Amino acid sequence: MSKTERPGSPTRRRPSAVMRVARNLLARSARKKEGKPVDYVRDRASVDALAQRLMRLPRGVVETHEQIGGVPVIRYSSGGAERGVVLYLHGGAYVLGTAQQGAAVAYLCKDRGPDVVSVEYRLAPEHPFPAAVDDAIAVYRELVATVGAQRLVIVGESAGGGLLVLLLQRARKEGLPMPAAAAPAFPAADLTLTAPSVAKNKGKDMLVLSELEQEARWFAGQVALEDPSVSPLFGSFEGFPPTYIAVGTRDLLHDDARRLAEALRAEGVEVFLDEWVGTIHGFSAMPFGEGLQHRRRLHSFVRDALLYNNDSK
Repeated sequence: MSKTERPGSPTRRRPSAVMRVARNLLARSARKKEGKPVDYVRDRASVDALAQRLMRLPRGVVETHEQIGGVPVIRYSSGGAERGVVLYLHGGAYVLGTAQQGAAVAYLCKDRGPDVVSVEYRLAPEHPFPAAVDDAIAVYRELVATVGAQRLVIVGESAGGGLLVLLLQRARKEGLPMPAAAAPAFPAADLTLTAPSVAKNKGKDMLVLSELEQEARWFAGQVALEDPSVSPLFGSFEGFPPTYIAVGTRDLLHDDARRLAEALRAEGVEVFLDEWVGTIHGFSAMPFGEGLQHRRRLHSFVRDALLYNNDSK
């Protein structure tokens, strides 16, 4: 693995040509949606259909449906579970998405790599806080008991990145051990949506601010948006594992990632922050340029975390 493919190394100085085209098209679509009511039933169907069309499993990876800790999950495996498990938490503003999105990171388990376990956590508005956190911690608790914390890495994207942090904060309160590592990508760490990047990147990103505001309220339910139980940025990070955070500079949540990295470092946590110039929210799913490079970096981070902890036993 070349040095430039490791987390924390300098990223591109300017976005790729294909990224510039993609971001402009997606930003234009977001601007058209701004201020319109959220139809989460329609949006769920659209997201699920897109996932079915675009997310193809790598050769040799098998998908199975099961329950862990009483929660439905999808397991992606090529037979290398002895190397560890990646617990995956999908994005979708706590309102959209399914465990099927775990197929997007199934490359992590290619060639007998660690299994990927993607959680089908309950969604708002039908199931507001703490449903998603309860489901995530139930799966984590069972995996700690059966696999071992030091053979676990947690990966989460967007709302799943925020849920990752909430999960670790809850695990610490319950006295559970931390995993080998954590990798929240463009995490939703502050549901108040008041950071400067939110206003700066409105209309430049694929995210629709008015939709995020509604979805945040649905998820939080009766809890104030600034409460650390739903906005983990305002909580504690003591004892957290090494953490890799990736985010684009045109992402509405750019400052969530930067402030999360700062807060982690302030509590002595080893943090690798990749800020991808000119890229938008969700860039890691794009099968070109920056997306492919991020996959290589995440793969390196996960492999090194599990390899070190397995070898040090």
